[in-house]
Amino acid sequence: MQVAGIPISVALILVVELCERFCFYTIQGSQKFLLSQNFGYSNAQSTSITNIFNTACYLTCLLGGALGDRFLGRFLTIGSLSGVYVAGAFALAFATLPQVDSKSIFFAGAFAGVAVGTGGIKPLVCNFGADQIQGDGAREAKERFFSLFYWMINIGAAVGLGVMTTLATSPTSFGVAQGYGYFWSYLIAACAMAGCLSLFLMGSCVYQDKFLTSSVKIFRPVASVMLHSARLSFRGAVCLGGWMLLVPFFVLCFLQAFAEDGSEVAFALAVTAFGLAALQLTCLIWVHCDNSFMVQAEEEDSLDGVSLSDIRLTFQTLPILLVANTVFNFAYTMMIGPFLSESCQMNLRLGDGSAQISGAFFNLADSIAIVLFIPIFEGFVFPGLARLRGRPVTVQEKLVCGFFWAAAGMAAATVVEFCRRSSPVLAPPGWQRHVSKANFPGMNFTAGSGPRGWQRFEGMMGTCTVGGVDYCSNCAPRVPYPFCEGAGCPEPIAEAGIYMSAIHGWWMLVPFSFIGIGEILVMPVLYHYAYSLTPTRTQCIIQAVNLVFQGAYPPALVGVVSTLLAKEQPNNLNRGHIEYFYYIALVIIAFGTPLFFLVSRTCKIQQPQRDDSSGEEAIHSMLLHPSMASSIRTSGGNMAGSLVSRHGRSVAEL
Repeated sequence: MQVAGIPISVALILVVELCERFCFYTIQGSQKFLLSQNFGYSNAQSTSITNIFNTACYLTCLLGGALGDRFLGRFLTIGSLSGVYVAGAFALAFATLPQVDSKSIFFAGAFAGVAVGTGGIKPLVCNFGADQIQGDGAREAKERFFSLFYWMINIGAAVGLGVMTTLATSPTSFGVAQGYGYFWSYLIAACAMAGCLSLFLMGSCVYQDKFLTSSVKIFRPVASVMLHSARLSFRGAVCLGGWMLLVPFFVLCFLQAFAEDGSEVAFALAVTAFGLAALQLTCLIWVHCDNSFMVQAEEEDSLDGVSLSDIRLTFQTLPILLVANTVFNFAYTMMIGPFLSESCQMNLRLGDGSAQISGAFFNLADSIAIVLFIPIFEGFVFPGLARLRGRPVTVQEKLVCGFFWAAAGMAAATVVEFCRRSSPVLAPPGWQRHVSKANFPGMNFTAGSGPRGWQRFEGMMGTCTVGGVDYCSNCAPRVPYPFCEGAGCPEPIAEAGIYMSAIHGWWMLVPFSFIGIGEILVMPVLYHYAYSLTPTRTQCIIQAVNLVFQGAYPPALVGVVSTLLAKEQPNNLNRGHIEYFYYIALVIIAFGTPLFFLVSRTCKIQQPQRDDSSGEEAIHSMLLHPSMASSIRTSGGNMAGSLVSRHGRSVAEL
């Protein structure tokens, strides 16, 4: 059975991806705003927690992959983890009801539900869809599937970021009562995911290879070689120590994000985590530049069919992957933290000013840039340079060009921030720029940090609604003012918040789009680089590692830096320096680019023997396909999984 020429099984999987991306970006795109407005987290801590949530979504890719390829099969894993996802999304909606307003339920739903669900199905959905296409013309049909998959990703992300985040922060623009925006936004997203999951399960009778699993064991021989090498050489010990630092690093990142805001404990945890990251990256880059230190125990006659040479070649691309991912993706992660903070203190008004868009709306520029510039680069720029110079554009050249666009994004965001800070404030008549209780008409403050204590409000700019006009940004921090305390008091009817600067938020489209252009030049190139220089049998390991250092590690680092720069990103950015984030990203790019060249020239690289020469061409064409390049931004795990699906294994086979 087919729908519009597409097998019904493929159509159902495409619908699941559409709903999953819609649900995920509705939640992720508004999470930072919710944390600061409903739960009282500071600008800095809400950025840190949002980044840690993103880290959790990528770390759980390994769990889902293992379940799908080793134990349950892809169908059961997608179905079961999507159920976890739906339960988490409904928990988020319930937690944001004004009558509930529960942090504990929200975080349980976010981390134990949504993060586990979205991360768990990432490595599987794209592969499972491609598995449904068999028989004559399968290759062309799969290319069409990847195009459709790409559109599902971007349509879901566009509606989630462009519409649902605005519903969450400006509910009255949609006819929803004030205070219920996040509830209805998350409820709609959860219902959409639940409905698509039901359709997916109803089609169980039409799927191919539902319960296919693999008995291949890759991680055990690699771990055996690393443990034995650590006993015999200093380089081996440094290698083992470097990998073991992953656990304390991520644990510290989670702890510092939820530690008391601005406390010495949070700062100490963040400093320690940052130090561990620097130590770990240094160790792994150094040791894996020459993997000859890796040796096999004499008593081990077999490494489960994996040769020692294969294991050495598996990690030869790691130094480049670590440097390139750190350099580019630290800047990339600005889009889910500092860029949002900056956008939310710019003019977000539409039309007569009664309606506002969400600051997350401008994230659409990243996807649009990818869609527009992939055909330009692949159809004109790269072929033109190849004809002009008599040789193709190299991996190094593409990556460095990607670094340049990331730097351009940071520079553009810095310029916009300087212009924003110097532009007039859209404030009520008589507002004073310096901190003054006169900016809060109708509010009588008490001493201390109680419900009406001045300490709760002094970080705000003034009363939101003055003369019937709401002057506050819809996505910047807000604090409700209770006119009475104790049982029987009505809901607060006044809020203090952050006023917008006169410069329009449309200017943030520039840095967002620059990052999108950089993605085209970095993400697919790194995946193909790792694929082409890794033995077929162990490609799953390096793709899993690449996934962690691309999607989990940089957000964790940005979360740590957010804690360290807490004083520079107050709720009112006019009193801080959000551009310090961009300076750090520029320093990382400036230091990392020459390091990239150094590593490229000094590390030993050997072309592995391929037992499937045709496979490389197929994967290369997939990498250059717009669907695969764009899916990295919105569904990184799908990309990693699709790279190796042609060989019958995936990232999960660890």
